[in-house]
Amino acid sequence: MLRLAIRRLLLILPTLIGVSIVTFLFLSYVPDPTDDPALSVSTSERARLRRERFLDLPRFVNFGTRDVRARSAEAMRAIVDGDGEQKKAEGREELARLGGAALPHVLPALDSLAPGPRAEVALALAPVGERMGFASERLADPARAVAFWTRFWDDRGIEFRRASVRSAVRRLSRYGSTSRAAELRELDTFVLEDVLGALEHPTDNASFERARALVDIAAHVTGRSDRIAPGDDYETARACVERWGSFWMVYKNDFVTLDGPSRFAAIVLETRYGKWALGAVTRRLGVGIDGVPVLDGIFRRAPVTLTLVFGSIALAYAAAVPLGLFGAASRGRRRDGIIAAIVLVLYAIPTAFFAILAARGYQGHGLFLPTVVLALGLVAAPARQARAGLASAFAQDHVRASLARGASRARALMRHALPGAILPVVTLATLEAPMALGGAFVVERVFGLEGLGAATIVAVQSRDTSWLMAVSIFMAATATLGVIMTDLVYTALDPRLAQSILRQRPRT
Repeated sequence: MLRLAIRRLLLILPTLIGVSIVTFLFLSYVPDPTDDPALSVSTSERARLRRERFLDLPRFVNFGTRDVRARSAEAMRAIVDGDGEQKKAEGREELARLGGAALPHVLPALDSLAPGPRAEVALALAPVGERMGFASERLADPARAVAFWTRFWDDRGIEFRRASVRSAVRRLSRYGSTSRAAELRELDTFVLEDVLGALEHPTDNASFERARALVDIAAHVTGRSDRIAPGDDYETARACVERWGSFWMVYKNDFVTLDGPSRFAAIVLETRYGKWALGAVTRRLGVGIDGVPVLDGIFRRAPVTLTLVFGSIALAYAAAVPLGLFGAASRGRRRDGIIAAIVLVLYAIPTAFFAILAARGYQGHGLFLPTVVLALGLVAAPARQARAGLASAFAQDHVRASLARGASRARALMRHALPGAILPVVTLATLEAPMALGGAFVVERVFGLEGLGAATIVAVQSRDTSWLMAVSIFMAATATLGVIMTDLVYTALDPRLAQSILRQRPRT
């Protein structure tokens, strides 16, 4: 049995990966709220929203990844060769946004430009120089700007090395000081990769101050007004760190250079599915629309939903098996017809109807009543399955032989008929959880319970892919574990099935 359990558990990971790919494919074709023509936002704001939801990326494969090198070259071309002032302005704005991360690619190329275009590019770097703390007079004059940036790269180009920045960030995190922070600010956005890579959730005063110092640098070089104030509590600080993590997830490639393995990895990671998968692995199943890690929301709400789902299944099957047993023993009699009619009525009436009736006297305490309501609609299928299985079992030769040897009907039923007849009921129970989930959402809504249902409805309305993917994978994992439990129950009810189950090809 242990061998069987281990073999089945090894199937969970590939099963969940397959489920995630299929689910993501379907979700990617659902219209996003940012594509709604009625959304009254500017074109630039709509583009920002689309990018932050990764809608500008391909679904699964991206052979056209762009890093800071490519973006810097495009911005320079727009400034030098752009048709019209608007195109040039967009190039200047992009170059200013890329900031210090673009300098290793822009400044060495200045000498290859004609004097006029060289001056234009140098002037476009004025906002970058001001963020780095240099006097604006030297940056506003074309001749002086070209001379300044040429001299700057000759003198300080060696500082734009990843190992140097990493060491400086490590010293700042360990020892602090204003001078070390100023050194990093002078490198502008070139430090973002290491600054945000060192950013962690604060858990004590020391880590709080480290996070605050790093966030201050990131906010300064990007122009984002999202900082940790000295008087903030840990929860507020952690929320700020999460927001910077989300920012870096979206805009990281704008400030880093992709070479070798990183460029190859970007073919998969710089896609909608890759971004979701990376967030799921590194950021607790990603961050929802509300800014809270999805895994935290699942852990907070799942106990209510799981109690409803599995509690109702347990109650339904506890009632269904005796009903099926009684019906099989009363075949052809009025009692069998009455049981069938009751079960059919429970199946036909919507769960919402029972929920609304029961909610009138509900005082908001406990989950027993909501669980009973959900169980009412689940009784029919296992009751009919148990009755059919037991009725068929009575016709088996070994059961008839037992009766012929003088065994009572009850003994023949419990000892010989029931173990074989209950196996299809166990199989049916494996399929109940995903089907019961929809009813659980209805019951949660009617009874006002804080389960997965309300959050999932909001996620559908806002197309929160992270939450919907997490719920899908959560239920797939639950169903997979149900399959494993089914096999174990099979071998417990009939040990003769163990070898045949082991010889089966894995079920996915």
